[in-house]
Amino acid sequence: MPTKKKEAAEMAKTMAIAAFEASLTKYSLGIEAMQKGDFEHAKQVLDEVHGESKNEPELADRAAIYSRICARKLASATEEPSGTDELYRKSVFLLNAGALDEALPLLNRALANDPTSVDLLYVRACAWAKQGSAEKAVGDLRQAMAVDPKVRFQAVNDPDFERIREEPAFIDIIEPTPTGA
Repeated sequence: MPTKKKEAAEMAKTMAIAAFEASLTKYSLGIEAMQKGDFEHAKQVLDEVHGESKNEPELADRAAIYSRICARKLASATEEPSGTDELYRKSVFLLNAGALDEALPLLNRALANDPTSVDLLYVRACAWAKQGSAEKAVGDLRQAMAVDPKVRFQAVNDPDFERIREEPAFIDIIEPTPTGA
């Protein structure tokens, strides 16, 4: 009989090790999904690991922590910016990501709150320039320069204006003549 108990204990130990290794593999997949930015999938996997790892409290705790991080990432990704500063930051992010059609409405909303903001006018001018809308870009630059003339020097070397750099309206505002800006 003692050998049957010993065999049963060995079998239980082997099964526990196999379960731990399976949970650890699943945990790694959750972390990998998180690193790829797939927070929804990562949260699902990490929640499963948390539920399955009650006999491994450290692994369960880590899975729970990373699951909460995923939940926060998912919540912040769906939140719509509301204040002028939030709208500005989100629009700059979108502009840098090349999502001009998403950035412009946010900039318009922000400018409705603060129509003389040099930063907002400048960023919207950059967005217009990237779209190739020289007149709109120059219009926003003129308004920004009316508040802060130093904006002209910033625009001279800004790669966002590359697409309209040879347009007469842009040249006129950057290199003003007596009849220019």
